[in-house]
Amino acid sequence: MKLHSLKSVFIILGSIVFSFHANCIKSDGYRAVISYKEGFIAAGSDGRIDWISLSGRILKTEKFPGEKLNTLLYADEMLIAGGDFGLILVSASGAGFKKVESGTTKNIRSLTLFKGLIIAGTDDGGIISWDGKGNFRKNQVAVKGNIVSVSARISDLYGVTDEGEIIHSTDGVSWNISDFNKVYSGYYKPCYFTKVLLTDNRIAAVGYRNDGSAALYLSTQGTVWTERSLNYTDETGATGYLEDTPNDISYDATEDQLFIACNKGKLISIPSCAHCNRLMVVSASDLSGIAVNGDTVLVAGDDFFIRSVTIR
Repeated sequence: MKLHSLKSVFIILGSIVFSFHANCIKSDGYRAVISYKEGFIAAGSDGRIDWISLSGRILKTEKFPGEKLNTLLYADEMLIAGGDFGLILVSASGAGFKKVESGTTKNIRSLTLFKGLIIAGTDDGGIISWDGKGNFRKNQVAVKGNIVSVSARISDLYGVTDEGEIIHSTDGVSWNISDFNKVYSGYYKPCYFTKVLLTDNRIAAVGYRNDGSAALYLSTQGTVWTERSLNYTDETGATGYLEDTPNDISYDATEDQLFIACNKGKLISIPSCAHCNRLMVVSASDLSGIAVNGDTVLVAGDDFFIRSVTIR
C-alpha cells in the first residue's frame, strides 16, 4: 500500500475514534439529578447544585466555583456530591455543603449506598468506600476502563466501565470482573457502558456501540444478559431505533418501567412490554441526568437545561 493511502486510512480511523469518544466529552451544564423529598436536586459544572421543584422550578442554588460535579446521592439524611479530582461534598440535614477529604485525586463518576457504606466509582478502576464519618477505604479493581457507574441493591453491588466491563461484589471489597464484549463476542456488538441501575428484580446496563447507536442489556442475576430492543414510537406515531448515546437511567416502580436520558434531548421510556417503547424529544441539548419522583420525571443536561415531565 502506498504511503499516501496509509495516511488516508489513519486519518479516517482517527476521525472515527474521535467521533465516538466525543460522545464522552461533556460541555457545561448539569451532569446528575436525583429525586429529593418533594422535588429534585441537580448538579454539574462550576460546582453548581440546584434544588428543584416537581414542576421544574429552581428553588435554591449553591455553588463551588471551578469544580465539576458528576454524581449525587441521598443516603441516611445526607446529601453527597462527587466530582473531578476526588471532590466529595456533604450536606447533613439540609445544611450547606462542605468538602470532605476523599483520599483520592481520581475523578469520581458515580455514588451508591450499599450495606451502610457509600461506594464511589472512579476513573482508572478505583472504588472508594466510606462509612459517612471519615473513614475512607480505597480499592483498585483490575479493569481496563474507568468505572463510570455503580449501583446497589440489598444483596449485591454492580459497576460498569467505559471499556465494556461489568464488575460485581457482595461486600464492596472483592470484585468479579466480566469483559462483556469478550463474553458476548459474535452475539452482541461491542458496547461501551455509560450507566448501570439495579432494582429489586432487574439489572439494567446502557451504553453505546462502535457505530454510536444506543444499547440496553438486562439481567436478573448478572450472569446472563439479554439485549432489549430500543425500537420506539414517538409522539407523532412514527417509529425508529434509538441512535443517540444514553447517559443516565432511572426506574419508575409504579409502572415497572425504565426511563433513559440521551444525547440530542431524547427521552425514552422502556416498559415491560417489549414493543411499547415511547420516545420524547424534550430539548436540543444532550441530557445527562434523569430521576423519577412519583408521577414526575425530571431530565437535566447541557447548558443547565431542565424539564419536568408528568408521566401519569
